[in-house]
Amino acid sequence: MRVVTWGAPPHEARAVRRPDGQWSLRLPEDPATWASLVATLPDGVAPALLSLDEGPAGALLSGLGFEAHRTEQLWEVPVGGLRSTIRSAHHDLVPVTECDLARVTALDNAIRAQIPGTGAWWGTVTELRDSLDDDEFDPELYLVAVDGGTGSYDGLIRVWNRRPLPRLGCVGVRPEWRRTRLGPALLGAAATTLAQRGVTHVVTETDVTNRDSHPLAARHGAVPRGRTVEWVLRAHPGQAGADSLD
Repeated sequence: MRVVTWGAPPHEARAVRRPDGQWSLRLPEDPATWASLVATLPDGVAPALLSLDEGPAGALLSGLGFEAHRTEQLWEVPVGGLRSTIRSAHHDLVPVTECDLARVTALDNAIRAQIPGTGAWWGTVTELRDSLDDDEFDPELYLVAVDGGTGSYDGLIRVWNRRPLPRLGCVGVRPEWRRTRLGPALLGAAATTLAQRGVTHVVTETDVTNRDSHPLAARHGAVPRGRTVEWVLRAHPGQAGADSLD
């Protein structure tokens, strides 16, 4: 993972290279500092993506050369709405730490390819291994569905143990296992663990263009909690393009 910082504390900016080749940008809370930091964006840090709550800051970002790229609906989901007694007849739900990380990475990339807005994301084993060292990682909340007969990795659920509320980062299955018991079984397993710990709600987000996710969220009792907009700066200010840092 590549990280670039510039500016002077406490008004420092930070950019992290994502698996899809783009940069995730973090700017200070004070919008008055943004113009100078964007103007001094290091060469090669582009496209740069910045996610903010939907609101008036959008006008400022537009003036700095950003374009609205993607909008996500935020949801607060009651854990009780995710709990179930559904079990998969074919799969064991195994903590990711007990799995082959290369195969988990391939599964994760295949699942992301099905999700609107994340198809260009291509993770690596190194990045997956690094994520397992994160303070928010919990093996009981990152499960892989392993076929008991063939050993195939067919689905996963990933919940990050954040505060104040855990974040449901991803739940997905391979296309041939859609509309089966596997997805609900993954959700139910993670929800049971959370409920046993006294957790009552989790947060998650879905792309607003992923219309199938909205009724699904509602069926689980999810309540919309605003939206975030992903803004993209496609080139270094003043340049037609950007040189690679690779």
